[in-house]
Amino acid sequence: MAFNVDPFAGLGRRIELVSTDRYFRDVSIALYVQDDGQDGSRFLVRSFANYDGIKGRIAYILDAMITLGGMARAAAADTVRFPCGAAHLVAVRRLFLQACKEKPEAAARQSPLSMWDKKSELTIDANGLGGGAYTLSATGEADRRLMALRNALVKLADARMDEDDGTRLTFDCGHEHDAMVGLLLQSAPNVRAVMREFEMNAAKGVLLAPGSQK
Repeated sequence: MAFNVDPFAGLGRRIELVSTDRYFRDVSIALYVQDDGQDGSRFLVRSFANYDGIKGRIAYILDAMITLGGMARAAAADTVRFPCGAAHLVAVRRLFLQACKEKPEAAARQSPLSMWDKKSELTIDANGLGGGAYTLSATGEADRRLMALRNALVKLADARMDEDDGTRLTFDCGHEHDAMVGLLLQSAPNVRAVMREFEMNAAKGVLLAPGSQK
């Protein structure tokens, strides 16, 4: 007797979906979180498309996540993890989406820990303090703007704000995340647009199973 095999078994929990990959034949690609209790959280990038070249596309996205977010390869195939072992779920969703947006003809490049803020017309820097803590500074007076950007980073990075210092945030894992902070700093001025993108992707349904993508 033949039994149907669940193609989604063992993938983990889906946390993000690109329903139409504009750089590879409009396939859908998803990000799953897995936790084995030993290696911490790891993340699987998966598509059920059968086109030639899909393995290379997945490999590019994984490499981009490593470069853009300071992740590392995990033991299982097509998986990555943060060196600290923590999940950082909101941050990794943004990281995955950005990796899928990178133009495949060029290697992804790590973002700097600074950005030009159009609203304040100042350069904003993120400064590592050790122990997973960061503080924001500017080239001029911008206390209220720095607090707003710090609050946006807290939302994007799964970090904790310092109630006594409006420019400071800390990762509970206690580890440095320079690459990820650099990436998220670029998104901080547009945090509402980022959160809307998350909501839109969550409403687009499920990853297509084998047979649905050629």
